Amino acid sequence: MNRKKVFIALCMALCMSMCMSFVMTAVNAGFGPHFLKAWPTSWLIGFVVALPLAFVLPPAIQKLAVKLKI
Repeated sequence: MNRKKVFIALCMALCMSMCMSFVMTAVNAGFGPHFLKAWPTSWLIGFVVALPLAFVLPPAIQKLAVKLKI
C-alpha cells in the first residue's frame, strides 16, 4: 500500500470519526457540562472502528461499483 493511500485513509478516518462522534455525542448527551468529557471518549472509539474500515472498505466498494457498472 502506498503512502498516499495510507494518508488518505488516515485523514478520512480521523475526519469522519471526529464529525460523527461530535454529532452523536451532542444528540445523545447535549451540550451540557459533560459534553467535553464524553466527546473525546466517543471520538476515540469511533476512530478505532473507522481506521481499519478506511483501509478495508474502499477496495470492496470499488469492486462493487465495477460490477454495478457505475
